Amino acid sequence: MKFIAYMSLQTQMMTQKEVEDFLLCIREKNSRMGVTGILLLIQGKFIQYIEGPSTKIDKLYKTIEKDSRHTDLILLDTGSIKEQQFKDWSMAYHEINERQVKDVMKNKNLDLKKTFTPKEKNNHPALEVLYTFVSTLTN
Repeated sequence: MKFIAYMSLQTQMMTQKEVEDFLLCIREKNSRMGVTGILLLIQGKFIQYIEGPSTKIDKLYKTIEKDSRHTDLILLDTGSIKEQQFKDWSMAYHEINERQVKDVMKNKNLDLKKTFTPKEKNNHPALEVLYTFVSTLTN
């Protein structure tokens, strides 16, 4: 089993209907592939965590890299896992506003522009936002 976490920027802001259609499509595809995870949308940026069989995750990530709905893709984290953490989530989705990010991170002075500026993946602040948010959901 493998996981990948990445961040990207929407090439064009999606409407609520486009997001719903997109989620329906990826949830069906992920269910067939045995892939689970979570997708966060924060001020036009996607932060996603996917997990599942290694070959399926590698194939899916190659597809994600070519998807024209986003740009500036940054691989934040990847590795092996013994079992899926989100067995019941073919793709959980949350749109998060600035206040929610600051609340989750317990930092009212957090500069989101700096937090989500593309940079190297090592210790990227977006990864901390993702994992901190996920921990609030699973507690």
